[in-house]
Amino acid sequence: MAEILSMLRTSKRKGRLLEIVVMAVTVALVAAFSIAVDGFATPGNLEIILSNSASLVILGCGMAVVIISRGLDLSLIAVMVAGATTFSIFINADIPVVTALVLTVAAMAMVGLANAWLIAYVEIPAMLATLASAMAVTGFFRFAILRGEFLLLLSKDNPAVIFLSGDIVPGLPTPVALMVAALIVTWVLLRGTAAGRTIYAMGDNFQAARLTGLPVRTTTIVVYVFAAMMALCAGLVTSAASGAVDFRTVTNGTLLFEVVLVVVLGGIPLRGGRGGVWNIVIGVALIAVLRNGMTLMNFTSQTQDVLKGLVLMVAIVADNYLNPRDTETDAVGDL
Repeated sequence: MAEILSMLRTSKRKGRLLEIVVMAVTVALVAAFSIAVDGFATPGNLEIILSNSASLVILGCGMAVVIISRGLDLSLIAVMVAGATTFSIFINADIPVVTALVLTVAAMAMVGLANAWLIAYVEIPAMLATLASAMAVTGFFRFAILRGEFLLLLSKDNPAVIFLSGDIVPGLPTPVALMVAALIVTWVLLRGTAAGRTIYAMGDNFQAARLTGLPVRTTTIVVYVFAAMMALCAGLVTSAASGAVDFRTVTNGTLLFEVVLVVVLGGIPLRGGRGGVWNIVIGVALIAVLRNGMTLMNFTSQTQDVLKGLVLMVAIVADNYLNPRDTETDAVGDL
C-alpha cells in the first residue's frame, strides 16, 4: 500500500511539473510577442484572444471529460458542425429559436447516445466508434442535407445569430459567457456529482471500476452526451461569429488536433483518471497566445499547422514520460 501511495504522489508531482512548464512557456510567449509584435499587448487584442478562445475552451471541456474517463471522441468536430448546421437550417426556415434549439439539442444528444452505445454496450473501442460516427455524421449532413456543399450561410439579421455573436450584457460577449458557463458545468460534473466520481474511477482503473459495481455503462452515456452538448455549444458560437457553417472544419482535421493538444498540454493524461477545468484553461492559454501571435506575424496557415503539430508531438512525448502506461492500462485497450 505504501508503495502504491508513493507512486501516486510521484505521478501527481510529474503532472504538476507539466502544468508549470506550460504556464512558463505561455508567459515567455506573451513577453516575446509583446516585444516583437506591434499591437499584441493591447486591450483590444487581448479581448480578441479571449473571444476566439471560447469555442476551443468549450470543446476542450467535452474532450477533457472523455479523456479523463479513459476514452476518446474523434466525432467532436463533426458533431460541432452538424449541430450548427441543424440549428441554422431551422432558424433559416423561420422556426422559433427555442423550438429550433430544443430539436437541435435532441438530435445531437442522439449522436452522443449512439457513440456511448457503441462503446459501452457493443464494446467497440472508443477511437473506432467515434471515428465511424464522425464519418457517418459528416457524410449524411453534406450529401443528404447540404447536397454536397461545404458552406451554409446564416442570416446576420436573425435574432439568435445577433445574440450569439454579440454581448450578453454590455462589456461581456456571449461567447465568453458561454465559455465560463461551460467551465462551471464541467467542474460541477467532475467534482460535484456521482457520475464525476465514476468518471475518475473509470480513468484510473476501468476494470476495477466495473468489477466493483460502479455504473460504468450509464456513466459512459453521460460522458459522450456531455461531449456532444459541448460540441453543439461550440458550433453555435463559431457559426454565429463567422456567419456561416463550414464543413471544411471537419475535413482538414486541424481543430480536432488543437482540442487534443489543449487537453494534453494542460496536464490531463491520455490514460485518464486525472485532471480538471484548470488544466483546460492552462492548455488553451498557450494555444490561444501562440495562434494569435503567429497570425499577427503573418505566418501562413501551413506554417502554423507545422508548428502546432510539433508542439503536439512534444506534448504527447511528455505525457508518455510523465504518465507512463502500466500493464493494466495496456490490457484494457479502450482507446
